[in-house]
Amino acid sequence: MREASERLADAEASADRDRRRAQKENHRHSSYPPGTEFALCHAEAQLMSAVLGVLSESVVDSMKAFYKLRRAYQMLEEIQTTSPHQSRMEGNKEKASDDMSAGAASQRFASSDLDDDQQKLRRASMVDSINRDIMQPMDVFIHSGSNMCLGLLLVILSLIPPSLGRLLSIIGFRGDREKGLSMLWVASKADNVHGAIAILALLNFYGHAIQFCDILPEEDATSGVGYPRQRCHNALATMRQRYPASALWLLEEARMEAVNGHLNAAINLLNVPISPQMRQVEALMVFEKAINYMILHKYQDVADSILKLAELNSWSHALYHYFAAISYVELYREYIDKNPEIARIYAKKAESLLEATPTFMGKKRFMAQSLPFEVFADRKIKKWQARAKQMGVPLVDGVGVSPIEEMMYFWNGYKRMDNDDFAKSLIALNWRKEQLRDDAIDEKAIHSLLTSVVLRNMGELVGAREHLQEVLSIDKLLLKGGLKDDWTAPTAHYEWAAVIWREAGPKEAANCKFWLQKAARWEAYELDTRVGLRVTTALDTVNKYIEA
Repeated sequence: MREASERLADAEASADRDRRRAQKENHRHSSYPPGTEFALCHAEAQLMSAVLGVLSESVVDSMKAFYKLRRAYQMLEEIQTTSPHQSRMEGNKEKASDDMSAGAASQRFASSDLDDDQQKLRRASMVDSINRDIMQPMDVFIHSGSNMCLGLLLVILSLIPPSLGRLLSIIGFRGDREKGLSMLWVASKADNVHGAIAILALLNFYGHAIQFCDILPEEDATSGVGYPRQRCHNALATMRQRYPASALWLLEEARMEAVNGHLNAAINLLNVPISPQMRQVEALMVFEKAINYMILHKYQDVADSILKLAELNSWSHALYHYFAAISYVELYREYIDKNPEIARIYAKKAESLLEATPTFMGKKRFMAQSLPFEVFADRKIKKWQARAKQMGVPLVDGVGVSPIEEMMYFWNGYKRMDNDDFAKSLIALNWRKEQLRDDAIDEKAIHSLLTSVVLRNMGELVGAREHLQEVLSIDKLLLKGGLKDDWTAPTAHYEWAAVIWREAGPKEAANCKFWLQKAARWEAYELDTRVGLRVTTALDTVNKYIEA
């Protein structure tokens, strides 16, 4: 991290020095104002430096990161406003509109059932391809780079959870998802590093970020974040053809298969023998495989994969050990009635990992704060230890409602399940259900909430509502304090909106917004950033329909 910071500082200084020299000597390499190419490099270095600052364990470095982010944001906006292609693009947009109304455009862009927003975005794509043919090479570099960086910033800022989003808007950061995505698609057309990063960002957004949310528009709809499946497929195919030996694009192909519900196909791709040049990419592939195994309820494979991560990187060994431990908890529960001897082996492994997990806590920090999932895991283990002591049972029997199903929810694995997997989840959630009668109220809330999520994804909305009502009827004060799980109450409000959306769609957008706003305005709670991402994405979707 220190070496990377030093190199980025050198890059910033060099780019700024060259920009000033080019401006002073009025030396041009493009049709942009003198020094613009160096201003872009400066902004890119600042963005990367800001990322390092946010990842640092220093409050001061984190504050400096936001300053750099603001400076890069302003610089990129300035490049956009001084672009010599703006007026030409506007003129071409009008020409494209006239051509389309006259029926001269190709069938790909003339589909009569497209809404106005789709037509505008597709015309913009036509305009961009026309202008690229007449741009100088350096113009393409600047045009693609500024669109990639600013587009990525706008999309990321639009994903910020409500609590942090209000703070960032005060100091001048505002996201715009639709504009950001449009800029990324423009940048993706360039055959350079900016185009590759833009495609990577788009695939991660559509295949990862929005997959955490359940309230989304139909595919290809621009009102919100509709998934342009074919467009993403074509972009990925281009990169796989260009870089056939790249593990990074293989990973993206596996993620696309998983999004489409082809989990075994995704795992097969991730098992393809390949030697990534970056250890980080190998770690991402292993983690992705572990998540897919989790959704398929292959607990031993989850444990094996997740523990391998501890050998590949040093990011969060506490989370890795916790993940492996709860996988063994599920294996213990699976065998306790049919083969107690094997069950005891799994119990020993689970308890060993659970007891070791706290020793790894706090070794990695984000923005000078403990990692949210590590805080979550630490509290859960303490809760189970206290529960086991109170019940007079071993630690493995003190574990509450299926912890692997909790993780399933936080990674929204239910969206990728089939009926067999839903049945397995319900079995896991209902393990020794009779004990819930005498259990803590927050454990009952977890059971009801997760059961409702499974039923919603199965299409059984009446049952989903009944279980959610059990959570909503609980006084939220009873779910606060001590070692209790307080995340279920606000999450239940989001889930109620998700049921409404599944049942009625955009027709009930206003009703959905009512429940989502209640979740968005909730006081701080555990993993509020994780749940907040779903709420923010959902609000963006319903607001687009309400404003339409």
